[in-house]
Amino acid sequence: MKHINTYIAFVFLSLFCGSCGSGGCNVVPNVTFQVTLSQGSSPDLYRPGGWAYADGGVCGLIVYNDGGNVIAYDRCSTVNIQQRNRVEVNGFEVVDSASGAKWLLLDGSPAHIAECHLKPYRVSKSGDFYKIYN
Repeated sequence: MKHINTYIAFVFLSLFCGSCGSGGCNVVPNVTFQVTLSQGSSPDLYRPGGWAYADGGVCGLIVYNDGGNVIAYDRCSTVNIQQRNRVEVNGFEVVDSASGAKWLLLDGSPAHIAECHLKPYRVSKSGDFYKIYN
């Protein structure tokens, strides 16, 4: 039993450490910010499947309503991070037109070329307002 637990831990650690290439996935710099969005400023965000761009983060924000939660990502592409390419929403994908990389809007996971998720930010709701911050 001890060998099985050790094997499982080794496999998990190998997958976790190697999941985003040799550079790791914490590639978008940390910045301190706080943005508040309202229904008046971002009406599409208040319906399931709706989204909005906002200021904040490194390259701006994508804020998305998945029908149960509101989630936010940095618009900075995780491919060629030094170029600070700004990604854009295209249907249910997020696209970096410079590299051709794509992510899923639903959870920020890589869909094409990219190895790392889009950088997420915290979102809290207070009354009719959403606060996005790092």
